[in-house]
Amino acid sequence: MTALSPRRRWALRTLSVLVILAAWELYARLPGVFLLAPPTAVLGVLVTDLAVERTLLWALLSALRNAVAGYALAVGVGVPLGALVALWQPARDVLDPILDALHATPLVALAPVILIWFGLTSAAKVFLVFVFAVFVVTINTRAGVANVPSGLTDAARVFGAGAPTLYGEVYLRYALPQVLTGLRLGAGRAVRGMVAAELFLFADDLGAYLIDSGATFDIARLFAGVASLSVLGVLAVGAIALVEARLT
Repeated sequence: MTALSPRRRWALRTLSVLVILAAWELYARLPGVFLLAPPTAVLGVLVTDLAVERTLLWALLSALRNAVAGYALAVGVGVPLGALVALWQPARDVLDPILDALHATPLVALAPVILIWFGLTSAAKVFLVFVFAVFVVTINTRAGVANVPSGLTDAARVFGAGAPTLYGEVYLRYALPQVLTGLRLGAGRAVRGMVAAELFLFADDLGAYLIDSGATFDIARLFAGVASLSVLGVLAVGAIALVEARLT
């Protein structure tokens, strides 16, 4: 099968989105359909709440501060921890089962415990974002470093490479694509952790916006919040993907 050119691929994607939006608009305006806002109404709320009144904008920025702090903490802990687990057998024996178990755990279940530990503070939200993102960063870093061929490290030692060169030039360079994949996945999970923190810890800005919209059956406003979060997640993952493309 002949591959589509980039222009045709983007045209097909744009057309599919327009068809879905048109079908959504037509269905939402049928008589008797009350709990599905049309895209035009959602767009109107987005314009008002992001650019005019800016209630959604300030709510997103407030939540994003916690997400950025939690994600930075996850990267600062996850990358060194993943490398340690990959390179040091005792750490691998002790931490491997714990990392795998916590990565498979529904982490939102920890919200009540985090709330008890940190109280009604921003630190609670930052920590929940950290918990959401740190394990995928750690596990991908572990996999990348552990998969470095022994021939590369043996050759580096034969040519007299010291520890800085061995770990910085051999291990890090070879493992970099896998590490960056972990950072990209972690960015998406950080956004999910941000939303979970707003909904399951305490609602101040973004959480209040979403909960109040649902409680008052303001579907257009609720969809506007969800749509903005989707765009934010895509931008976060896309930003890391750009860094990944430049570095690799």
